[in-house]
Amino acid sequence: MANAERIRLAQELHDGIAQDLVGVGYSLDLLLAAPQTPVDTRIQLRTLRFTITEIVEKVRREMFQLRQPLPLPLGQQIHTDALSICQGLALTLAISEVPLPDESEKAFEIGRISAELLRNVVMHARATSVHIGLSSDGDMINLQVSDDGRGGAEESASRHGLAGIQERAERISATFNLKSDASGTHACLRVPIV
Repeated sequence: MANAERIRLAQELHDGIAQDLVGVGYSLDLLLAAPQTPVDTRIQLRTLRFTITEIVEKVRREMFQLRQPLPLPLGQQIHTDALSICQGLALTLAISEVPLPDESEKAFEIGRISAELLRNVVMHARATSVHIGLSSDGDMINLQVSDDGRGGAEESASRHGLAGIQERAERISATFNLKSDASGTHACLRVPIV
C-alpha cells in the first residue's frame, strides 16, 4: 500500500469511524449519568463504555501506524512487533526476510495478521511462550505463530480478531489455518508470492 493511500485511509478512519465511536461513547456517558438509569443497566453500560474506549484506542493505534513513514522490511516489522507486543513471554523468533516489496499489500497484510495473532496470544491464551516463524519456500511465504497457552481460539460474535485475520488472508489470496487445543494454539498463514 503506497504511503499516500495509507495517509488517506488514516484520515478516513479519523473522520469516520473514530469520530462515530467517540460520539457513541459520549451518548453512553449521558445514559450513565442519568438519574433514572437502573443500576443493572448502569453495570451493562459501563462494560459497553469500556469496550468502546478499547476500540477507540485500537483505531487510534491503526491511524498512527498508517501515518508512519515507509514501512520496515516485513521480517524486521514482525520482529519489532513481537518484541513490543509479547513483553513478558518467552519469545522464539525464526524470521527470514522474504521476497516481497516492503510497501506491497501482501507485506502490509502479513504484518497486520502477525500483530493480531500476537495480540491474541497476549490477551487470551494465558501462554508463557510464543514462537514466530517467517520464511519462503519457492513460490510461497509462510508465517507461523504458536503458543503454549490454554487453547480454545475460535471465532465468536464478541471477538472479531480471527474473522479479521481470515478476511485479510482472503484479500491477498492466502490460506489461514488454526489448530487450537489444550497444548496451545498454532496458526499458519501461507501466501503466494505472485
